[in-house]
Amino acid sequence: MVEVAVAVSRKIWRQICRQIFRENSNPSLPLPAHPQGQLSEAVPGMLQTSPEPDPLIDPVSEDLIRQILCRLSKHDNFDVGMAVISRLRDLVGDLPASANHHHSEPYGLLRHSLEVTLKMLDDFESTAGESGSDDCADSPTSMFRPVWQFVFFLAGLCHDLGKLMEMDVRDMERYWCPFKETYREFCRNAKSEPVFRWRSDRERGRHALFSPLVIHHLLTSEDVDYLGRDGLAQLLRAVNGTHKGSKGDQSTPLAQTLVKLDQENVDEGAPDWMLKPPDSKVNQFVRAIRALIESGELQVNSFCAPIYVMGSRAAVVVPTSVLMARDFLKRENIKLPPNVRLYDLLVQSKLVEADEAGQCVQRIIIAGTHGPAELSVLIFKAEALIPKQMIESLPNAVFEVKTKQPKQSNEREESDHLKRSPTEASSATATPEIDSQIQSA
Repeated sequence: MVEVAVAVSRKIWRQICRQIFRENSNPSLPLPAHPQGQLSEAVPGMLQTSPEPDPLIDPVSEDLIRQILCRLSKHDNFDVGMAVISRLRDLVGDLPASANHHHSEPYGLLRHSLEVTLKMLDDFESTAGESGSDDCADSPTSMFRPVWQFVFFLAGLCHDLGKLMEMDVRDMERYWCPFKETYREFCRNAKSEPVFRWRSDRERGRHALFSPLVIHHLLTSEDVDYLGRDGLAQLLRAVNGTHKGSKGDQSTPLAQTLVKLDQENVDEGAPDWMLKPPDSKVNQFVRAIRALIESGELQVNSFCAPIYVMGSRAAVVVPTSVLMARDFLKRENIKLPPNVRLYDLLVQSKLVEADEAGQCVQRIIIAGTHGPAELSVLIFKAEALIPKQMIESLPNAVFEVKTKQPKQSNEREESDHLKRSPTEASSATATPEIDSQIQSA
């Protein structure tokens, strides 16, 4: 009997996968790991996308969906959850969750939403198991467990949908409106190569206000009836309260749980350079540089650019780039430390090249219009600031790091000085006053 049950479960799961991950269900955007900035034949700060459909299934998302559906099946929410996840994939496609922070890779928004949802369902199971009754004690309306589990499930899936309203996806003169249509529908009707970028006027945390505007793409009238007025109210209050910038109500237990688990997943998905100590000012500086590259304000490998990439190294001109990063962060009321202190922090985080004395500001020689020019730079690993895809498409740039004269050269000068005749040595070290006295004599 057990073997028969396992075989039936596998057959059902294969049917579910075929329904959720139907072939060519969504064209794939070949987004880089981080924003590329300016590309050839593109508006500065935009990313070229491909209209070609990608039949490949994202394996990470598939595994997350399997785990989520297994948890939903415990309270008979399997079918309704499967349908909502399928609609979520049509809505967000393989768009990223952030520009240069967590889950900024393709399928980032989908993965982040699924990972937070899985955490929410695990938290539900732990709290429901402690209550030990048919009703969920944590619910202020004492809803039945299946309904309350569905609320937890939707809160995790919907908490970051407002980020879609902070994206600009353009097909020639036609812009995608997430409120009007899903991402899949927009790409299906695209007549040219779509172009993606993050809106320049977006503010941290404000996307939580926009999430309810696109929730109708996930919920049907049957889903709303199943939630009821109390369940729907709990869901909207939690989604609106995910970020402080949204000024939402985080006083409900569901909202507090969602905020906590969302931040946990953000930390887990953050790139390595954001987790290295000292993490605050260094992270803010690197984030600002990446954002300026994304918007096209910081050019790379162009004439008089403040950033030059050669091979695996990126030379960032200072203090020009630092001043631009300061101005960028002032918009968020973030203040960087003085330059010398900032350089020390960068050395401690091992993000920049430095000598044995901890000096990281170096001189490079690069070709200029009037001959070679010397610039003061910080040298990063190129991938720490610029995505690999952009590096491959950049025009060539050649610079030479100007090495400091070794101590041996000074010793050689001293030995040459000693080899001179007494007259030559005295004249070489004489001051102007002594020279005048000798001439007068």
